[in-house]
Amino acid sequence: MNKLYFLGRGSGYNTKEGNTSAYLKKNETLLLIDCGESVFKTIVEKNLIARVKYIHVLITHMHSDHVGSLASFIGFCYWKYKIVTNVYFYEKDKVRSFLELLGLIEDESFMIMDTKNRKIDSLDLEIFPSLTKHSKTINTYSYTLKFYEGNDIFYSGDTYETNFDVIPFLKLGNIIYHDTCLKDFKGNVHTSLRVLSEIIPKKYRKQVYCIHIDGENFVEKAEKQGFNVVNVI
Repeated sequence: MNKLYFLGRGSGYNTKEGNTSAYLKKNETLLLIDCGESVFKTIVEKNLIARVKYIHVLITHMHSDHVGSLASFIGFCYWKYKIVTNVYFYEKDKVRSFLELLGLIEDESFMIMDTKNRKIDSLDLEIFPSLTKHSKTINTYSYTLKFYEGNDIFYSGDTYETNFDVIPFLKLGNIIYHDTCLKDFKGNVHTSLRVLSEIIPKKYRKQVYCIHIDGENFVEKAEKQGFNVVNVI
């Protein structure tokens, strides 16, 4: 089964759980989804770059708990391993300016790539972005990872909506990783566990993994509703 592995699963201010960040590693290729403040340290501690020659970083949005250590990671990969990182974000100018302000040089240590229908053949997948709703000040993107073989994956990013038709997707045996929180109030910029429970019928909830979690009792409450919560490996 195609699945993601996680370096952290916490919301922006849930420092105990670390910043939410997922990855795939195969055929000397690493795909990292988001690189928040805590992520680079975790990557080094886990020696995640071992036996890697090609690095791809998929960014959901520009909040610091999703890009806060991106420059450090790119610099580390370039100066220690001579690996040029491919960074994928729909709004290329924004992430380019961000990295250049931190002293990195495009086409030296990193390259900016469009996310539209982007194939990574060494991982046997194609990336499809979709604009979602989260912050009033910046755009946020969800991603569907379509694999050449096996199940597909939907990764919501930070969002207070589910911006695609989930039931047909789940009926095909696919997997969803979805932003979920215990906080539930009008104007919430994340998806509460209550809202997610209204969207996903019980018979499909084992195919849905909660990410970007908050609260001490989150895991217990989410699993009681029939959802999975990602483990950090």
